[in-house]
Amino acid sequence: MRLTAVNEATYTLGDSAGFSIFFGALMRHLRGLTIALCLPLFLGLFGCIHLAQPENAPTNRNVDVVAIPLVMVPPGEFLMGGTETAEALALAYPSSGKTPDYFADEYPRHRVRITKAFLLGKFEVTVAQFRQFTVETGYKTEAESDGTGGWGCNASTGRCEGRQVQYSWHNPGYPLLDAQPVVNVSYNDALAFCQWLSKKEGKHYRLPTEAEWEYANRAGTQTRYANSDDPAQLPSFARAIDLSRHGEFGHIQEIIIKPDDPTAFPIAVGRLAPNAFGLHDMHGNVWEWVADWYGPTYYSESPVDDPQGPRSGELRVRRGGGWNSFPIWLRSSFRNWNTPSSRCVNLGFRVARDL
Repeated sequence: MRLTAVNEATYTLGDSAGFSIFFGALMRHLRGLTIALCLPLFLGLFGCIHLAQPENAPTNRNVDVVAIPLVMVPPGEFLMGGTETAEALALAYPSSGKTPDYFADEYPRHRVRITKAFLLGKFEVTVAQFRQFTVETGYKTEAESDGTGGWGCNASTGRCEGRQVQYSWHNPGYPLLDAQPVVNVSYNDALAFCQWLSKKEGKHYRLPTEAEWEYANRAGTQTRYANSDDPAQLPSFARAIDLSRHGEFGHIQEIIIKPDDPTAFPIAVGRLAPNAFGLHDMHGNVWEWVADWYGPTYYSESPVDDPQGPRSGELRVRRGGGWNSFPIWLRSSFRNWNTPSSRCVNLGFRVARDL
């Protein structure tokens, strides 16, 4: 049956013979269409509806419940690392009090080629998605299992504090929403989530490499931030610290979070403008674990094609800055690190997947 056949002929409704031909043809196609639409119902009544499913259809009915939207990141080349000199950065962010040597691990700027397309989470992994993982597996995060807890926001003092046993991914000390990014997860917790999702969907989920992350973050740009050079533009695409309320640079433990601060705590994912690849919250909201070991001089020895980071180390890289980070830390080239078991009130992750 060809449902387009009626559109392949021209009929003049003013001609009675033509109208009869048109009407007869229309009735035949309507009868065919009725059969086509009713056939699945007919087969279902007799237990044969499986015949209409793809041969390799998943048998796990919950396979898509996690619902992590992915964006395809194309292969390509870019210059990785600081886009301006360390001396220029120190002058550009005078309130930070940082000297040029603070930025040393962002250099040398070097050519990197991502040779294969890959998929990257459109958003950071959310509280709801991480909850499903723990419910299905019974997994306990390191903050819960090692007896030391995580970091949290103390409502009485307005300060972040940690570690405290009462804090974990489901109690960071602020009102938790399902659509917020999960926090207080260690590198090992993030890997466990990826392994669960890989088994669940039959695809290889992982953390992005540091090079993949910066390439995806920049999305073809060579500015300080993917959407701008100007820190004043950050509120349109990044949840970060409000400089009008926190003018002095300081450690997160020194920052007092006021109850009426509209920029306190992570925002629900996807609420702010994406970058050119369609990825949200690549700056701010929460720091994101990446796969690499941290090496302060790795850029001087990095291969051009698909760098994977040092072969070993004691620290893992995290990128992007968090909701209580200053603009200097949100730059596309800025590098930070933690031990694999670290957990914090501003630290989460997003997943990558091989094609």
